[in-house]
Amino acid sequence: MIPGISTACFYPMYTETALGMLARLQPRGVEFFINSACELEPGFLKEMRRIVDDAGIRVLSVHPYTSGMEPMYFFSGYDRRFSEGTEVYQRYFQAANLLGADIVVFHGGMRSSKMSYNEYFHRFNRLWEMGACHGVELCHENVARCVGYCSGFFTAMAEALPQVCYVLDTKQAVRAGEDVYEFAKAMGKRLRHVHISDHLPGQDCLVPGRGVLNIPVFLSTIKKNGFDGGVIVELYRENFDTIVEINEGYQHICTSIST
Repeated sequence: MIPGISTACFYPMYTETALGMLARLQPRGVEFFINSACELEPGFLKEMRRIVDDAGIRVLSVHPYTSGMEPMYFFSGYDRRFSEGTEVYQRYFQAANLLGADIVVFHGGMRSSKMSYNEYFHRFNRLWEMGACHGVELCHENVARCVGYCSGFFTAMAEALPQVCYVLDTKQAVRAGEDVYEFAKAMGKRLRHVHISDHLPGQDCLVPGRGVLNIPVFLSTIKKNGFDGGVIVELYRENFDTIVEINEGYQHICTSIST
């Protein structure tokens, strides 16, 4: 497993500033959250690659800022938008290549969608194949407001698309009222990436080590399922006060991995 931190923790700080801060902390891995179209420009991305290379850090994943547009791009009844969306997402696949990342994170359609799983999986697979052509895995994440809010979605997707891999987000599981271990079971050997945070009753996103999630046990469980990917600290800016707390959470993950 590779412990890491997402630049998204520092939003709305500019992405390059957040990455520079993380470079000084020198986590083993980072998730690079792209926040605007200009951050997809090759010149910008090459400079970001220089920063991580100089710091000895690996970019594990790319997260699109257009996640909220995925229902309209890919899961509406308007075919033109699908074509338009694929052009946008090919830029993320190219960005992942420039940054050295293997994974692009995908949220998917809205929970209220009436689209059948069969049609949904067909459309997702078209995108997945485009990513594969770039040597990148498009990995579907569990998100409380989206179709993938429950473990049953991933059980069905694994049966329909056995080649597809997943991202497990612990806070999103808590928000959906789901058990993180049920997601781990449903995703099984196809789990590639984890967004991790802790929680307490009424607080669904805390610094790792400050809540009730037994992180060493959780990581041990997914390791037994064959998981050996990135374990990324992903918080919202209101969930911590200083970068020291982010580092404490990261160190808790490092200790938990070695337990």
